[in-house]
Amino acid sequence: MQQGYTAVLWVLAVLGMEATALGECELTRLLQDKLQYEMRLQYMKHYFPINYMVQVQYEEVLRPSNITRLRNGTVSEVALRYLWFHVSSQAVLRIHEVLPEKHPSWKYTQELCQLFDALGKEYSKY
Repeated sequence: MQQGYTAVLWVLAVLGMEATALGECELTRLLQDKLQYEMRLQYMKHYFPINYMVQVQYEEVLRPSNITRLRNGTVSEVALRYLWFHVSSQAVLRIHEVLPEKHPSWKYTQELCQLFDALGKEYSKY
């Protein structure tokens, strides 16, 4: 399960950069800043105990090969951005739910959840 957790964080970062390159809105720019490698390393690796696991179902992991297949298919860029938003927000929410409030990563994941909530409101307009 640790591999699934690491894969989710990697996909968040890769797709976050893709979404920002395509969307150019302020919320995705803020999310990109928050999802930079250094911040993810600090808050999601260094502050987590060794062998700590967050349960992730196989279907919840979005792999780069699946994105390439969707991109080469008939899926629009808008739909891909929404898919990135949905998977990323659910992953961050799942991580945030297991952290105690005194955990050093709690505030970081709370800020990410708030940014994803705001982005969800923007997407609901479409």
